[in-house]
Amino acid sequence: MKKNNAKYIIAALLLIGLFVLSGCTKTATTIVYEPIYGFKFPSWDFIVWPMTALMWAFGKSIAFGNYGLAIVFSTIVVRTAAWPIYAKSNDMSLKMQLIGPEQAKIEARYAERTDQESQQKKQMEMMQLYKKYGIGFSGCLMPLLQLPIFISFFNTLRRIPSTTSSYLAANPEVATNLGITKLVFDFDFMNTTFFGINLFQDKSAGGWQETGIYILAILVGLTQLGSQILITKRQNKQKAKMQSDLPAYRRPERTEQQKQTDMMMKIMMYGMPVMMVVFIITSPAALGLYWFVGNIYSTLQSYLGFKSSEKRLEKLRTKMKK
Repeated sequence: MKKNNAKYIIAALLLIGLFVLSGCTKTATTIVYEPIYGFKFPSWDFIVWPMTALMWAFGKSIAFGNYGLAIVFSTIVVRTAAWPIYAKSNDMSLKMQLIGPEQAKIEARYAERTDQESQQKKQMEMMQLYKKYGIGFSGCLMPLLQLPIFISFFNTLRRIPSTTSSYLAANPEVATNLGITKLVFDFDFMNTTFFGINLFQDKSAGGWQETGIYILAILVGLTQLGSQILITKRQNKQKAKMQSDLPAYRRPERTEQQKQTDMMMKIMMYGMPVMMVVFIITSPAALGLYWFVGNIYSTLQSYLGFKSSEKRLEKLRTKMKK
């Protein structure tokens, strides 16, 4: 496995996932107005149904019928349940830092040897190094396991506004065309207003609704960008601390591949908030609230992960020496 290739693949898959979430105009319209009325396969229902049930249950209990609170509680519960995935991803990042000096030695040893035989030997040494530290391609793809969670939330929040008996009463042709006789989860009981914004509606209503969605979109963009900047700074600080006991001439220099990877990650860092803002502006307000809460939670998660990473790094270092 090559570190840089893995990052390129991860970035590409994340972008594909975001485009799947956004969809074209026709597809997005279909998703918005199709109620969640019964399990269908193949479809997104197999991941939409559990999320719908969770939000409906919160709405009936601790959210006191408030849709905004149901979104907040659901986001916290789901993100907490996915914490092990984040922990595994953090471990992978720490391992990549641990192998940095050894990887740099291999890169330097073969820097001037471009023949095929030397390059094959280099790849073999790199593979042995990754094997020694327990780094595999599947570990690099660990963050993608969170993608189904985002997809399920995205589809659930876009379809819940039409999953009400009042919507079906106002649009009888929908029930007729889809063969709906009864909604398993009826969200009619929900209070959909949150700080004056109707979470079921998009910005087309105008007035404060439109202004509120734009404010949500800006908050999401800023919190997403801020979270990424903080994570990058912490990683750089951690890396500098690991190399602090090495003289300058022994510190590994960044290769061209690493520079290209850093550039790609910067593009991703600034591109993701822009995509999120576009999605929120063109979606019901509930999506903006979900991403805003999720970004705050992710920032807290990364902070706690950073605080515990020193102990974890030492444990990994001790384990690898055995």
